[in-house]
Amino acid sequence: MRLVLLLACTLTFLIMPGIALDEGSSATNISLGALVDLTGDWSSLGNNTAPTLEIAARDVNTFLKEIGSSRRVVLITEDSGTDPVKAVRGLQNLSQSGIKVVIAATTSAELAAIKDYADENGIIIIGTASTAPSLAIPGDNLIRLVPDDTNQGFAIAKVIRMKKISAIVPITRGDVWGDDLLKATTKSLEANGGKVLEGIMYSPGTDFSSEVEALSSLVKEAKSNYGSDEIGVYLVSFDEAASLLVQAARDPELSSVKWFGCDGMAGLESISQNRSLAQFAVKTGLICPAYGVPWMVKESDYYKQVANAIGQMIGSEPTAYVATSYDAFWAASMSLILSESSNSAEIKKILIQTIDRYNGITYHLKLNAAGDRVAACYDLMEVKEENGKYSWQSMGQFISWETGDDEMIWNGQIVPLGIE
Repeated sequence: MRLVLLLACTLTFLIMPGIALDEGSSATNISLGALVDLTGDWSSLGNNTAPTLEIAARDVNTFLKEIGSSRRVVLITEDSGTDPVKAVRGLQNLSQSGIKVVIAATTSAELAAIKDYADENGIIIIGTASTAPSLAIPGDNLIRLVPDDTNQGFAIAKVIRMKKISAIVPITRGDVWGDDLLKATTKSLEANGGKVLEGIMYSPGTDFSSEVEALSSLVKEAKSNYGSDEIGVYLVSFDEAASLLVQAARDPELSSVKWFGCDGMAGLESISQNRSLAQFAVKTGLICPAYGVPWMVKESDYYKQVANAIGQMIGSEPTAYVATSYDAFWAASMSLILSESSNSAEIKKILIQTIDRYNGITYHLKLNAAGDRVAACYDLMEVKEENGKYSWQSMGQFISWETGDDEMIWNGQIVPLGIE
């Protein structure tokens, strides 16, 4: 499929002076690395990101061929396994191959683990899924094409208060992402008059039996102080959320209050396609903010064309994290070609300039001073039943634009965003 891509068109005049135009010459390969969670607790993301990067590589190389360039971009992928130790090994392997730019579709815990190695060895990391605020550090080699979780914390806190919940009992994944997101949500919720009570932090790989039992006791105590209608459970989790909810669904205390989730579990088919879990989600009104693409952008022909191509490959519409990896590949490829250098500082400088001017399928990628994406968008997702079948549906969006303007739409209505 021939894709007419906005970035490619705008950069053509910049690329032309530095490329060979001889059709008969052999291709010059440029290597671009990727760390992807093909296994582990966030493999649902990784198994959709890997084919998306392959599509991006095909489209970039098609474009380069059409403009007469002898350059070709080669993608080299390592499975980071949703495991910080494995992520470090994967980055070391890519570094030994001479790769200077790596797209990391990984968790924040993995990015935190590889950060020092990347900084020390002149490797530029482009994160497409990590959102922990504590990794927003100016001047390092980590660039994230997604906003940090202060935005998600604000969005879910607003939803919690909108649902008339006074206090939440959290159960969170015990890593830098889980801790950071809980802190961000706590700050916004308390600013809006809510309260975060004592909760549970679990270790990845647990069977959840003791954690669910302890959570039930905390919820029971909270209900005695606030009442069932004003207590909610806040779950910060990845794919393991389904295993946790299997046990929670059997507990009368946990089934009697509202539940709120996060982007790490939003849209999981392991929840919506499991009838008992889907019914639990409906009964408890489970709402999860999913990192998204603004609705007006998704209506554009540009987005639809690329998203359809990705969807045919992965069997579903790409999430915003997946779509961002497509944009990341284009921005990284163009930057490597434009820099014509193996110097990390020069590559980084051009990469940032390219990203700040980039209009991709997920809209503007403009960065803030810490190297994170400025604009933020979240789909507010619920599990709904229709004709006996359950599916995740977006009930609204929260958008924070580059201008600093915020807006929230719920069930077609604009929701005021002031502090209550």
